[in-house]
Amino acid sequence: MKNKLYILLFILLASGIISCKKVVEGINNDPNSPQDADAITMLTGVEISDVVVQEGETARQCSVWNGNFTGEQFQYLSLNQYLMIAQDFNPTWELIYASSLKNARLMKNKAYQTHNLQLVGVAQTIEANLMGTATALWGDVPFSQATSTNFPNPAFDPQATVYTAVQALLDSAIVNFNSTAFTAFAAQDVFFAGNMPKWIQTANTLKARYYMHVRDYNSALTAATNGISSAANNFLAPHSTLSTGTYNLYYQFMALSRPGFMDAKGAYAVSLINPAGANYRGNTKTIEKARFSYLYSSATNPNYTTNGFFYESVSFPMASYAENLLDLAECDFRINGFNNGLARLNTFRAYMSAGGYIGATYLTAGNYKYDPYVAADFAAGGIENNTATKLANDRALLREIMEERYVTFIGQIEGFNDTRRVRKETDISVPIPPTTGTSIPQRMLYPQIEVDLNKSTPNPIPGLFTPTTVNN
Repeated sequence: MKNKLYILLFILLASGIISCKKVVEGINNDPNSPQDADAITMLTGVEISDVVVQEGETARQCSVWNGNFTGEQFQYLSLNQYLMIAQDFNPTWELIYASSLKNARLMKNKAYQTHNLQLVGVAQTIEANLMGTATALWGDVPFSQATSTNFPNPAFDPQATVYTAVQALLDSAIVNFNSTAFTAFAAQDVFFAGNMPKWIQTANTLKARYYMHVRDYNSALTAATNGISSAANNFLAPHSTLSTGTYNLYYQFMALSRPGFMDAKGAYAVSLINPAGANYRGNTKTIEKARFSYLYSSATNPNYTTNGFFYESVSFPMASYAENLLDLAECDFRINGFNNGLARLNTFRAYMSAGGYIGATYLTAGNYKYDPYVAADFAAGGIENNTATKLANDRALLREIMEERYVTFIGQIEGFNDTRRVRKETDISVPIPPTTGTSIPQRMLYPQIEVDLNKSTPNPIPGLFTPTTVNN
């Protein structure tokens, strides 16, 4: 019965058809018989809420703006044309704050009360992931006063302050993961079944991610060194064919609930990895046919067919070994120079040469190749520096690292974060063409519910094309 309830919650959250108030309406009408759940019982629901934030509507919106997909119908056509209004962001804001953060903090407090410190660490990691995502996309957001009834108009903390708080949460989580004070919760932990070394690695990869957002590459390198060390330790949203509620959320959207709303017609990412694409990134050392086929079933559609990246039972990366390897590549390059960056990139290419994250169904011999690069490949006229405008070899290498990050993060929020982070480095940033005007959006709009009800909402309200503080 418990599993069925979790599946139902997953369905409702993914489809966005319930409000926070309606979730609890009618559950307990007897004031003399209060109902509650302990921290361990809350865990699965809290984890699933984070999945919906990272894999659901927000990921699709970011991916359309970042040139991974194309919005075709109804609100997704407006999304594709950058014609968004504040009301469009109500559901995501409510999901993050009312459904996810509130319960993560409640679970954390309950775990503290029972001195279940390892479970506290899980709650802190999820809270950090939620708030790192929120501040990346909106800039200044409620944090210190959020979810508390003592603050009916919670203050919007500065973006830099939120990032600092996120790092503090993850530092504390790592300490708690190493604690011997806990009550087992393996059955309720859908990510790692209570495996603390995997949680520690995930926390470190998330630390690297959020340090990179603020361009603290030294700290990011240190964190990534202790991050996810193999694909077996990936932080994945688990999916299966058990029922609709356990399906991959992209599959639910594209195949079941909103077919035709979103495809990949004219998407820039397709042109990079499609061997027939105008901007194909393949060369004598690189063949992208397998990755293209895994991610896209054709030049016009994401692949949600059998065993494709967006198929019903394919688990979704929340943070991954691939991301961690590319964090190491970019940070080591920026801090220690060309040779270190090249060695790190080749470590990633060796991973991809062995199949990487590409589904086994698509790894046909001859359809993928990621041979190691050498310095000459990035010299003027080399296979990675043969465009009309030649770059210095170090910038050519960084351009390749950023392009690799772009195609690796297809369908993920982090790709949009990368694009905005390096937008001023025009020689190495991925040149995503806007669908209209001269720029892609730089942030999400503060939702109408917050504008209407929270007197602390920033005024003037920043627009869609106003960079957040860290990207200004």
